[in-house]
Parts: sequence; structure tokens; C-alpha cells
Amino acid sequence: MKTLKLVISVSTAAVALAASMPALAQDAQVAEDGASAGEIIVTAQKRAERLIDVPVAISAISADALTTQNINRLSEYFDRVPGLQYSNQRVSGLALRGVTTGGATSPTVALLVDDVQFGGTTGTGQPPLPDFDASAVSRVEVLRGPQGTLYGASSLGGLIKYVLKEPDTKEFSGRIELGGTAVSHGDTGYAVRGSVNIPINDWLAVLGSGFKREDAAYLNNANPQALKAKDVNSRDVWGFRGAALIKPADNFRIVLSALRQKTDAMNSDLAITAGGVPVCAACTLPSSPNAATAVTTFEPVYGDLTINSLDSINKAKFQLYSARAELELGGVNITSISAWSRADNVITSDVSRVFGGLLKAVYGLPTAPTVQIANADRTHKFSQELRLGGDIGTSFTWLAGGFYTVEHAATDQTLIASGSLTATPYIGTGPGTYREYAGFADLTWHATDKLDIQVGGRYAHNKQHNESTLNTSPETAPVFGSGTTIADSSDSAFTWLISPSYHFSRDIIAYARVATGYRPGGPNIAAPPSVAKSFSSDKVINYELGFKGKVVPGLLTLDASLFQIDWKDIQLQGTDSISSLTFLTNGGKARSRGLEFAASLTPWQGMSIDASLTFTDATLTEDLPTIANATGLKGLNGDRLPFSAKVAANVTAQQVFPLTDRLEGNVGFTLVYVGDRAGTFVTDAANATRPRMLLPEYTTVDIRGGLTFDEVWSANLYVRNLFDKRGVAAADNRNGVNVPTALFIQPRTFGVTLARSF
Repeated sequence: MKTLKLVISVSTAAVALAASMPALAQDAQVAEDGASAGEIIVTAQKRAERLIDVPVAISAISADALTTQNINRLSEYFDRVPGLQYSNQRVSGLALRGVTTGGATSPTVALLVDDVQFGGTTGTGQPPLPDFDASAVSRVEVLRGPQGTLYGASSLGGLIKYVLKEPDTKEFSGRIELGGTAVSHGDTGYAVRGSVNIPINDWLAVLGSGFKREDAAYLNNANPQALKAKDVNSRDVWGFRGAALIKPADNFRIVLSALRQKTDAMNSDLAITAGGVPVCAACTLPSSPNAATAVTTFEPVYGDLTINSLDSINKAKFQLYSARAELELGGVNITSISAWSRADNVITSDVSRVFGGLLKAVYGLPTAPTVQIANADRTHKFSQELRLGGDIGTSFTWLAGGFYTVEHAATDQTLIASGSLTATPYIGTGPGTYREYAGFADLTWHATDKLDIQVGGRYAHNKQHNESTLNTSPETAPVFGSGTTIADSSDSAFTWLISPSYHFSRDIIAYARVATGYRPGGPNIAAPPSVAKSFSSDKVINYELGFKGKVVPGLLTLDASLFQIDWKDIQLQGTDSISSLTFLTNGGKARSRGLEFAASLTPWQGMSIDASLTFTDATLTEDLPTIANATGLKGLNGDRLPFSAKVAANVTAQQVFPLTDRLEGNVGFTLVYVGDRAGTFVTDAANATRPRMLLPEYTTVDIRGGLTFDEVWSANLYVRNLFDKRGVAAADNRNGVNVPTALFIQPRTFGVTLARSF
């Protein structure tokens, strides 16, 4: 609590109230009708609007702001977004406003790239979080609260939208940047990125960008079978993006885009074994009769920044090709978005502590073998959206459209045993297909020059087909099963929203919002015989009051929202107590309520102070169900939902000052506080050997400074995690049945960048 009091006092002194995130995008310069220079333009409602006019809780950050804060990986920015939680490297590891039950469920936050969803809608074939570089991104928009009406499935908590840069026919421009990093206790890394915009003529322009980055390694490995012992977590990422803008007429434009990124990593983001008294059949750590009450301490068992794991290889690729056509015809704007994407991810993980004891028993071995699992996830996806919109006089603004997607995804798994057993006791292939058809409409009635009333609805229907083929050895067939299983399901949902808003002035708005969202159900191939072969969709309804505006023009901007989300038929992960394979089922109800308060202060020339303060109370409102003859999760009415901090805050300050007529300097800092978070629910069976984890609070400070010459050359120095804190970003103990592991934030990192714009 001392840390929390410090953060609150710093925020209060800095902004007089406590303050915010949206203004971090104030550098975004987007020329749109009705927008003044420097105002933030977003496309949250599928049309260009000033952020301050949108009756939705939104955080927006420009690529320039990401660069200024020296953020290479967008996941490094997550703890600075109000209401956003991060629990693992998968898309399903993100949550907004506490809407998650943890585990390997389908995503509750949709990730979109230029209105095209990244990855799959269901949990099958989910790729890791995208590693988009700022060279390709124009801005990032985070919409909090369900967005099911305009964006469809799997946006229960909200969505994150990456808006890519578009070519410009007006002028030639570009930028190149070189950077280097060094991590305390670790190695060095580098990054190079560049982009160029080439106008061919007044109707054609092309844009290209690319980057290459090798992250600094800093983890050590105590496992004797590892290839090396020091600086083992390497990550090499590269990518490029090309786009063309074609304007055959003033009222018609086409944007063609191609994006490709690739990651090669070894032991990247592996978790460190945390303290406590573990019980496991295969690990070398001590057991104890009191293990069921042993609290996880998060003290590294093998030493600071040291893992004990077989080497993990990770190779990931992502491709996205899209064509966006926009036609203005008789006052009606027609937009077509066609896209095809492919995401492939292969990763090996050390699961000796999960399956070693099981294989020892079924094969009758004297000692447990070491076991790795190779996961090969892939998603190939096509989507088509066609929408129309416009104004009816001055009284109505409308939008209507249709959407179709087909996803072919798979999660293939292979267990590889070594040591006392050399075998592949389990090979599973799991292809699946997801098809969705949807229609949506949105209407805003401008009842007066100050009062707007927005209503919207969306009907969606999906069909799913999943297959599972298991090839197992004679010894493991009784445990894992064998043969091929086929399952189908279909599901329909109607989502809606009502949102009145009142403009006190052009730059101050208050709004109310009632909106719903859903996440599809699906087949349940891996379920044991006592569990239903399909699970249902879960739904949320969000009640919200919001206020945003320039309360003191040129000085203070505020953004506040008060919300409650009611969630029913929550999807839960269960585990087959015999095979240790997971399945999905439905539980009861939960709710999340909270306050998000943000502001921006510009007290004098060149100074900007941005901060946010978020309170979230996300809990179950019904006991989790008991699953007959299987292992479910244990949770009681009032228990916290996973990974949601009750309190989170951040403060960013930046001072820009002239040194000469041609030279400008800047200095700044960012302070981030993340409160304690509950871990995943423990199992409801006797093999839950430890209580539910509580991830501790942490605070980090970043500092930076730089020079800009002739508004063309720039050089920056920065230190991230200045005090070298070991904040726990995520943790897992397989619902209380295994040794706890923790993913810590990156240690103190020194960096330098040199850039040239033209």
C-alpha cells in the first residue's frame, strides 16, 4: 500500500486531479474535415471521428508516441493502458476490464489490423501476440467495453485496433532509425527500421516499411541438458509492409496492403520457477506434506533470472493481404474490405512436470523421463465486409453492412519423451473450421444540436466443424485415447447498443452506453465422457457513464468512465483428471465494475503530463460448478477473476525545450504502477496441491532524453525499469496442480536510438 500511496500522490501533484492516456496520441496528425490541427482522429465506429466525439471509452496512441517512449514491442505498452490485463503470450492472454477466467479459453479481446481480425475467433490455432513494429503502424486504438455490435464475436471486454499507415499522394517522405539496447545482467541487442512514402502522381502512391530486431538476452538456464547456460532467451524478429493507394477518381480510392512478419526465438519469454513448496512427480524440488497450503512467494528457486528447462524453440510467421475500396456515391459512403491472413506458430515447451510422472507410471519406468510438447498452431482466414453509411440531412447518421469469414485452424501436438524413455507417446492433430455470417446496422439521431442518441444491432450465425485424431502408443492409449473424433456445432447471437450523448460544447461530451457482446461456443472434442460435447456462447452486457473533454482548453483534458459489466454462462477450462488434457465448459455468472479516470495537462510551453488511474473490481457472482468425473475449477461467489488489478496507475511527463534555433532537447519519464492480481482458479479436485496464487504489485520507472536537429535528425537515450524491479507480469501453476512459474518484466534496459527523417 505504501507504493500505491506514492503513485497516487505523484499523480495528484502532477495533474491536480489524476490524469491520462488518450492524450498520448496528441501528436497524430490526421487531416479530416472538421478536425483542427493536432486533434486525435479515430475510426472506432468505422468512420473517421474526433476521439472526443466518440461515446466510447478509448485509449489511442500514435506511432510517434510509441517511438518517443522507446517501445519496440507493443506488449511492452500493455501495462500503460487503463483496464488492460496481460497474462501470457497468446491472444487469449489479453483481457480488458477484468473479463477473463484465465486458462486456454477463446479470446475475450479482439485484435484487429485495419478492421481485419488477427488470429482466430475461437481458441483453436491461436497465434502468439503480434509483434507489429511502429514503422508500419499509424496508431493503436484500444476500445474498452464490449464491441459486439460493430465488430462481432470475441470482443466481450473490448478490442485493440492497429491502424496501419496509408500512402500519401502529396509528398515524398521517409524515416530511418538505428537503435541499440543493453540489459543489466544480460547481453546486448539492436534494432533497425525504416519507411518511405513515394507519390507517383496525383492518383497513385506507394509506401514501404521494414524492420529487423534482435532483442537482448538476459536469462540463464540451470538445466544440464540446455545448449548453453547464459543469455539463453534470444529473439530475432523481422518484417516488412507494402501498400499502394490508387485514386482513379475523386470519389473512389483503393488501398492494397501486404504485411509479413517472422520471429525466430529460443527460450524467449520462458517463465522462471517461483518459490513455495511444490509437489510434482518429475521435478527435483523438495516435496512436503504441507504443500497444499504452501503460498507461492515468487522468489526464483534457481536464482535471479534463471530458468530450469529444456530448450524451447519458437518460430512464428504472420501474413496479411488486404484490399480496401471506398466509394462515395450520392452522399452514401460504400466500403469493401477483403482480406486473407495466415498465422503459423511452432513452439516446444518443457512439460516434464506435467507428464513425466504419468509416463513413468504407464510405462513402468524406474525414473520419470523428460518430456517436451511441440505445439504447431496455424490459422488461415478469409474475411469480407461490405458496409454503407452516410447522413440523412442533419438529423441522422447511419451505417449498415454485412460480414463473412471462414477460418481454417489447427492445433497439432506431439509429446516427445527422452531420458529414461525415448518415444513419442502422443501425437494429436486438431483441424477445425469456423464460418460466420453477420449483418449489422447503426443509427445516430442528432435530436438537437447538443443531444445525440445512438442505437445499433448485429445478428451473427456461425458454424463450426472440428476433428481430432490421436495416435498413441499401446501404453498411453488407455490414458489419452486413440482414433478420430468429429464434432460440429452452430450458434447464433444478437448484440445491440443504446448510447445517448450530450455535447456541452464542441469539446466536452457526456454519454451513457448500454452495449452487449458475445463469444461463440463450440465443439468440445477433448472432453471426458461425462462432459457435454459442446459448450455454449457466453454473453456480457455493459452499463457505462462517461465524460470526456477539454475542460480548460489548451491546459487540461479529462476522460472518465464508470462501468459495470454483467457476464453470464462464462466459459471455463476444465481438465481430464486421467489424461491431463483440457476442455471447455460453461459456468455461472460474474461481473466487473470500475472507474477509469484519465487526463492530460499542458501547464506551460513544451510540457505535457499524462496519467491514468483505474479501479477494477471483477468477481464471480455465482459459485463455479462441479464437473462430474472430471476436474473443474474451484471458485466461490465473490472470488476475484484472474489477472485483474484492483488498482493501476501511470504518469508520463515530457518537457521539450529549444537549445538553439536549430537544436531542440527533450527529457521525460514514465511511472507505472500495477496492483496485485489473483492467479487462475485452482482445480476443484484433491490433486490441487497449492492455494490460488496472488501476483504481487509492482512499480517501474522509465527515464529518457534526446536531441532533435533541424527537425530532421534525432538522438535519444533511455533507461527502462530504472530501478531494476522484478515485477511479476504473469504466472501459472496449472490451476494449483503443478510447480508455479512466473514471467517477470524485463530487467533494467539501457538504450540509444539515432533517426533521420526526410
